[in-house]
Amino acid sequence: MALLAMAAQPVWGQGVPGLSAAGYSGLAVTPDARLLRWGTMGLAYDNAVLGATPGSRHGTDGHNLVAGFGLLPNLEITGRVASSTLDENCYVTNCGVRDLSFNFKAGLALDKAGQWKVAGGITDLGGAATLFRSYYGVLSYTDGKLPFGEFDASAGWARRDQARANRPAAPLDGPFASAAYRPWSWLQGSVEYVDGGSWAGARLYAPSSWLPEGWSAHLGANVRLHGDDRTPRNWFSVGLTVPLYKVPTVRPAPTSTGAPGALVAPAAPDPAAPSPNAREFSPAGLPPSAPLQAVAQSLAAPSSQDMQAGARSIDDERLSRLADALVAKGFEDVDVGRLANGAVAVRINNATYNVNTADALGEALGVVARELATDRADYRLVLTQRQLAVVGASGRADCLAQWIVRETPSCTAVGLHAPGQDEVDALVAGAAWAVEGRAPSWHTARVSVQPVLRSALATEYGAFDYSLGLRATLQQPLWSGAYAEVSHIAPMAESDDYRDGGVFARSRIENDTDRILVHQSLRLPLERLFADREAASRRGASALTAHVAAGRFDSNYRGLFGELRWEPGAGDHRLALEGGRFERTTYYDQVLPIDTRSLLGSYRYAYRPTNTYFEASAGQFMYGDVGVRLGVKQWFHDVAVSMYWRRSKFDWANASRDVAGIEISIPFTPRKDMSPTHHIQVTGVPRWSYAVETVVGEGRNSVGVGVAQGVRPNAATLDATFNSDRAGLAYFQANLPRIRSAAAQ
Repeated sequence: MALLAMAAQPVWGQGVPGLSAAGYSGLAVTPDARLLRWGTMGLAYDNAVLGATPGSRHGTDGHNLVAGFGLLPNLEITGRVASSTLDENCYVTNCGVRDLSFNFKAGLALDKAGQWKVAGGITDLGGAATLFRSYYGVLSYTDGKLPFGEFDASAGWARRDQARANRPAAPLDGPFASAAYRPWSWLQGSVEYVDGGSWAGARLYAPSSWLPEGWSAHLGANVRLHGDDRTPRNWFSVGLTVPLYKVPTVRPAPTSTGAPGALVAPAAPDPAAPSPNAREFSPAGLPPSAPLQAVAQSLAAPSSQDMQAGARSIDDERLSRLADALVAKGFEDVDVGRLANGAVAVRINNATYNVNTADALGEALGVVARELATDRADYRLVLTQRQLAVVGASGRADCLAQWIVRETPSCTAVGLHAPGQDEVDALVAGAAWAVEGRAPSWHTARVSVQPVLRSALATEYGAFDYSLGLRATLQQPLWSGAYAEVSHIAPMAESDDYRDGGVFARSRIENDTDRILVHQSLRLPLERLFADREAASRRGASALTAHVAAGRFDSNYRGLFGELRWEPGAGDHRLALEGGRFERTTYYDQVLPIDTRSLLGSYRYAYRPTNTYFEASAGQFMYGDVGVRLGVKQWFHDVAVSMYWRRSKFDWANASRDVAGIEISIPFTPRKDMSPTHHIQVTGVPRWSYAVETVVGEGRNSVGVGVAQGVRPNAATLDATFNSDRAGLAYFQANLPRIRSAAAQ
């Protein structure tokens, strides 16, 4: 939280910092005080293991890979794999160094111009074996206003752990300093010093015109001038930085005015305010369609009598055309009708814009504006996911059209409504439907395809062992909130250690239909228990949802699973409870428990200025171990990077086991999937995740054959239904520019 408090002054250097072989942004050996830019992923490879054991069989020969993220405005995290050999078995041969480590660096600017910066960090934090741990602090000065090029200078001090003879150890120890000069955008030269050792290096940068916007790539060459053989005489490196998205301007999210959800869309942007594009999905923005531009420009502010007359003039044929336009955009279960006050009521289900519900809301609002703006009609829109109301919108169609094309609306263009503060379904309650149930969801079977990767990273058996497969899932909608699911997984490729007889053979992907389930989701209408339903809804009574699933959950278990989800208010807080009872079906497996139960409670807090989620859960996991899990998830639009720590214990075990990990989650499907209009829909998945974790706090991180710990049933769907846990009112308000850009298409 202290790091987030400093978020108002992110540490961005004038140049693009690259990752060093040691696992921090800097030069070849030493760190500087610049950080990986917020929302940027960095990759670096060196053909040497810096800090390897002097005089050993392999010396510094080998491979060094670093991957990192600018996780927060003042924090970068990285993971490092250092390996002298790639596939030698360390129990059989002298394989040299084989190490997986986690590193972090935090810093801040000391002046408004950002020329002076200070940072501190730790390399090889945690883990069962810490070969390259160093603690360091560094001060840097950057001058990018020289007549020719950019100059950087840094100085600091470091303390190294495990500096014993004949053991790998970080070369960073004691006082250090560096200087770098970049006379042209494509060339940088540098010198470095660490307590008696010195190095020189050069980096060649790819022209920006060769790369996508915001990317940076370089090729480096490094030479040891003086020092021991913990670094090679010379080695090369390559680096790449990729922006995950354009980071937002750090400021509080907009709040609703008046009644809950009543947000008056902003008019013309304030020249003194941050750019309205700061939160846009596309940095370039999206131009409005020509028809919508023409409609908006032709509208003048009407009188109330004109508006009512326009609403009454919308006949059933017009409403049918509106329904057809929504179906053409990929929506289903389309209902269109009229409310008693003359407003047009729309209720639709989204199964096409699966990456982000904000895109679905924008597309629907764009259709409403195009079809109803000339009639100056009021509208009420409810968007559902699996027939559960996720978000609602209300306003005037003509003002909506003006807002979409960035003109000043003459009235409320978009009022947002979410279950945490509104009974969203009530927006269209009592509507006389002219069109009902067009493009029913049960007419379309869903087939999703995704890769499955199981891996072991930097173990004694290899630098990277893997089992790669492909999962195909068939889902058939049944009735409101219900669907049946069958999932099959097929192996594609695997390394030797995942094959028969290999140490990881038990965890390999096998050809199997491993999930056969029937699901039912529904909203629990708690507001009906109160005399004042509206007041109860404002306090979150409408935000409790439930889900149950029964059947086969994986290759080993069948049973029953249920979950509850409550997200009151604007969505800053989310409480959940999940549990199940499972029976093992593979009786030949003597490791897994025969009958088991799970019960977990969880809490999530969303820090909106940086889109950072703090998550905690506790209880009994699927295989019977009891423990806790704490995590931090940083959202970069539709990419999420998480750090987590988990501790759990079986009742028969002598001690708990601590595990720490990093996970990246990305969309594995386009922003708009195939429309469900041909009785079958083939898609990817909105979230594909890959995690790397390691045991911490133990003297040895050996490969075990016991029961996995911290396992959760692969059946929870409510967070996925609610836009990957991004469906609160505050989230949609903060993403109005994305909604508007989708509406303009």
